[in-house]
This record gives sequence, C-alpha cells and structure tokens, in this order.
Amino acid sequence: MSKKAIFAQTEQISWVDVAAELRDQYGWEICYFIGGKKQSKKAAASFPDTVFHTKDLARSNRWPEVCNQIPSSPLDETLLSALSYHESIYMKMLDRNDVDGSLTYHKRIASYHCQVMYWKGVLEHFKPDVVVYRIAPHTGYDYVLYALCRVLSIPTVMFERTSLPGRVYPVSSFEDASLVIRKAYADELDRKNNPAISLAPETEAHLENLSKTFKEAMPYHLKYKLKHYKKKGDVGGIPSILFRFVGEVSNAVWDKKANREYFNERYHESIGRVKRKRLLAHYNQLAKPVDMNLPYIFVALQCEPERQTCPVGGVFGNQYLMVNLLSKLLPHGWMLYVKEHVSQFKDYQAAERSKSLDFYDRIAARPNVELVPLSYTSFELIDRAKASATVSGTVGWESIVRGKPSLLFGHSWYRDCRGVFVTHTIEDCKEAIRKIQNGFQIDRNELLCFAKVVESCSVRGYIDKFYGKMNIVSSEENAKNLAGALHEFTF
Repeated sequence: MSKKAIFAQTEQISWVDVAAELRDQYGWEICYFIGGKKQSKKAAASFPDTVFHTKDLARSNRWPEVCNQIPSSPLDETLLSALSYHESIYMKMLDRNDVDGSLTYHKRIASYHCQVMYWKGVLEHFKPDVVVYRIAPHTGYDYVLYALCRVLSIPTVMFERTSLPGRVYPVSSFEDASLVIRKAYADELDRKNNPAISLAPETEAHLENLSKTFKEAMPYHLKYKLKHYKKKGDVGGIPSILFRFVGEVSNAVWDKKANREYFNERYHESIGRVKRKRLLAHYNQLAKPVDMNLPYIFVALQCEPERQTCPVGGVFGNQYLMVNLLSKLLPHGWMLYVKEHVSQFKDYQAAERSKSLDFYDRIAARPNVELVPLSYTSFELIDRAKASATVSGTVGWESIVRGKPSLLFGHSWYRDCRGVFVTHTIEDCKEAIRKIQNGFQIDRNELLCFAKVVESCSVRGYIDKFYGKMNIVSSEENAKNLAGALHEFTF
C-alpha cells in the first residue's frame, strides 16, 4: 500500500533523494514539497507533477500560482480553541522574522490566521496520508501545518537527531519522543541478568570524550559553527560594526550589485550587531564569579531563536519561566547558577531578536539566582553542581554522562534515560528536587544500557548537511537508510 505524502522540509538537497527513494522503492506519492530555491530545480526534475513551494514564499504568507485554485479554509472557534497552545508557540517562533522589532502582535496574529487558513485548505485538497519533516518544525509555516495535523489526526513523522555520532531515529512528534526506545529501554532494565554492554566504537569514543574537558567534548554542531563561521565569530565593537557596514555597501556599489533590499538587509544586520553588543555588555555587567562550595543547580540557557527552544522547549521556550520555577522551589541555602550559551552573542546568530536586557534583569533579580560569567565552561559547572537544568539542550546529556542528574523542561532525545527528570509541571519539579536533595545517583550501567538501546533502535545517517561531513555514511546510503526508516515507521 502506497503513501500520499507532503514533504514539509525539503531545504536540504539530500531530502529530494530521500523522497525519490520512497517513491521508487516503496511506491510513495509525493504530492507537495516545501523547500529552498536551490532544491526547486532538482525537485522539479525528479517530481515534475509535484507542487513545489519555496520556504521564502511560505514564510511571507504567499503561495505557488498552481495553488491559487485551492480555497483557503474558513476558521471557527472550535478549531482555533483546539490550536490555542500551538498559537502561542507560533507567536514566539516569529521572533526569527522580526528583523527590526516591528513585528507586532497584530501582524503576528494576522500571519497566524492566514497560515492556518491556507494549510487547512491544502490538507483538505490533497488529503495526505502523512506529512514528513526532516526534524521538528520551527520556521512558522511548517509548524502551523504540523499543529493542524495534530488537531486533525493526520499522521506526521520526523527524525530525532541524537548526540550519538551518526544516529537518528523517526518519531511521530517531537513532544512524544520514541515509544519504541522507551519500551525497549524499560524491557532491558527489567532483565535480571544483563550481559556486558557492547557499544559501537564511535559511541564508545563519544562517551569517553564527554568525560574529558569541554574543548575536547564540544558538541559537533557548536564546534562546526565556531570553526566554519570563525570570521563571523565575535560581533566586535561599534567602530568595527560601522566599518564593516560601510565596506559591504561600498563593495556592493562598486560591483553594481546594490539595491534597496540589499541596503536594507545590511542596515538591519548592523543594527542587530549593535544590539548583540549591548546584550553582551549587559550580561557581563550582571554576571559575577560564583561560589561552587554552595549547593547549586546549574541552569544552561540556550541560544534563541532556535528550534531547540521553540518549539522543542514547549512553554519553557520562554526560558525565564524555567528559572523562575526553579528559583521558587529550591531548598533553603541552595543557589541557581545560570549561564548563557556562547552562541547567543556570536555574529552567526540573529540572537538579538529573542532576548532583551530585561530578560537578564528578571533573572538576576531573583535572590537565589546568579548569572555566571561566560569564562566558566559548562563542564566546570556540571561537575560541582547537585544537578543541571535545561530546556532541551545537550547539557542534559553531558550532565548524566558526567554523573550528575538533569532536569529537562522541554523535549529531547535523551528524555527517557534514567537520571533525567522531565519537569513539565510544578509537581514534577518538586519531586525531582526532592530526590536530588536526598542524594540521587546516576547508575552508569543504566546509562550505557540506554545508549545501547538508542543504537539498536536508530539508523545510521544524517539529516543536516554539515553532519554529512562526519562521513558516517555515503549520501546514497543515507538516502536509503532514511527512506527505509520512514517507510517502516509509517506502516
């Protein structure tokens, strides 16, 4: 039996190959692609009868001409009420598009309603059996499509990328994690006589690295950014920002490539750098050395706007809510040490769009909370802490590998591992802190068992082009592995 599918994230060229593999080997019908301009030519050649919708059009509430005949669906109270949780996530997600701070509530809600009407019409017109995502939807239009699928009971499938090198696995939603892994892990833990746990060499090396220094164990995605975007690393001072802007504009004029849109983009990029510079200066002013002899929980903030905070963080994508909750539940005499992510102030992120001076002021104002200087590494803070806390970052995994429990406020691939406390509610958080205060210890065998289960329930491959540089598998094998996993998962 074939599947009729919408591919909602085809901005990576390799995903056209995955779609072709599903069509040729398993008989899937791909009726709709959403992706980048670079993929449109390849998609048109491979799928001439399939609608291709560029993400630039989708982001700006515009549609392909071929879809003009699809009527947008009317909305009512029942549907909008069912989508209300997702509405708040979408509103936060649009921080990505707020270039100059002018994206007001009224503009965001109008955009949301427009997206819901269009994508509901698309679903009613094409009647897909499944909507496929590369990873959790996080660009706005793809999230609205996902939310509608959830409410209308249309199956979705996406991959979860793990920290284990080259290991990914399919899930129906980023909120629910993998039921297969959860069951397999529970079964393994129930065994009376577990045999010696044997892991793949790359997994063994990964776990060994996490016991070393932060520089040696730095996550691949962060290491890649810091190296690949080295010239776009530190924002620099105001004079250098101005000099860079003048240089870019002058070069464009000289090459006769300048236009109003180009000037506008360079101008807002420069203003963004000034804002990031101010954010960094304000953070450094509030941060101060911490006393690691006091009992404390280490809170690792995450860069915004990014998928890992919104939507994967859920309501805690507003990270001050996590800090506020922990602060009010900490035992007397305990501290909360909060450290910002290194990427938040780097030039390769438009990170000024989601955080403000007030964000750090609200955190620093709590009597049992201190902001930590960026000179501290996360490993230093993990090793002396009672526990770590994160919305969904790799710090949680690093923490349990280094022997410290972790509080997880959002959703992440390691959520089912023993030693990770999923703390979505006040009661969850209270219970986790109570166990940690009573001396909860990480069981290394349970950790290794979880890693083994993830290995056995995942496939070797990559879902982002720069992870392909790890050479875990060839591009051909990657397409076959991902397509096979998608087909098996949906049947």
